[in-house]
Amino acid sequence: MRNLKRVIVLSWISLLAAAALGAQETPSQQSSSPQPTQQAHGPQAQRPARQRPNFAAMAARIFTPGPAPDPAAVKRGQKLFAPTCGFCHGPDATGRSGPDLVASSLVIRDNGGNLIGRVVHDGRPGQGMPAFPGLSSQQIADISAFLHSRIRAAANRFAYSFHEVVTGNAQAGETYFNGAGKCNTCHSVTGDLAGIASRFQPPELQARLIYPGRSSPGFGGPPAKPTRVTVTLPSGERVSGTLISRDPFNIALRDDAGWYRSFPVAGATIETDDPLEAHQKLVNTITDTEMHDLLAYLETLK
Repeated sequence: MRNLKRVIVLSWISLLAAAALGAQETPSQQSSSPQPTQQAHGPQAQRPARQRPNFAAMAARIFTPGPAPDPAAVKRGQKLFAPTCGFCHGPDATGRSGPDLVASSLVIRDNGGNLIGRVVHDGRPGQGMPAFPGLSSQQIADISAFLHSRIRAAANRFAYSFHEVVTGNAQAGETYFNGAGKCNTCHSVTGDLAGIASRFQPPELQARLIYPGRSSPGFGGPPAKPTRVTVTLPSGERVSGTLISRDPFNIALRDDAGWYRSFPVAGATIETDDPLEAHQKLVNTITDTEMHDLLAYLETLK
């Protein structure tokens, strides 16, 4: 009887597991026959522009306990720390033979020496730390200020501040935009570039200008159209579609019917229509002066 109950329970478990797997099966798993990629027809809904997070601001909020320490106190504390504590804890307090004080929970919770003062005065003989009874409360507070400056520096190590990126001549940049740079042939200051300077910080805008990617085309306008490619085979057959990949030996594309096609490069004639080709050529022709002038002009498009 006990064995019969066990068989019944196991059977129910198997049935429930099979039902769960069936519910999770995707449509592509239910049909294994190859189908060409479906092409979207008609106008597609425009997605709202995504605002990129400000990683520097995020990093600055990771951990900055209390107000920033007084720079004068930090300077005094550093001068005291180096000869007194640096031999064991390192000149930057990140540890040597002694522990890393930047990561110390005691130091992190300390406020003006209220926690580390006793440790500094009494030492930790059992752990090899000597006592420093001669240091005054003010000197310990200065050391605490230095240590907290090191903690803040470590916490905000990604919060870089960029200065003097915009150094060019905006008027010369406008001339280049509408002239030698031929930027106005694809971009419009009242269209895709309207308000561009308010959407990107100067370093990021400069990077997008010179090295646009597929996810951040050009100056940050709408997504770039995929690269179109036409392959003419030795037999004379021509196959056109969207480029997927290309290496010295093979080229792969998805043709207009949605089928994946791959061909050897040898013997074939390949024509490409890349929307970012102008930017790629720009890297080899634009001078530093022209780049900074152009960036200065773009920074006026608030």
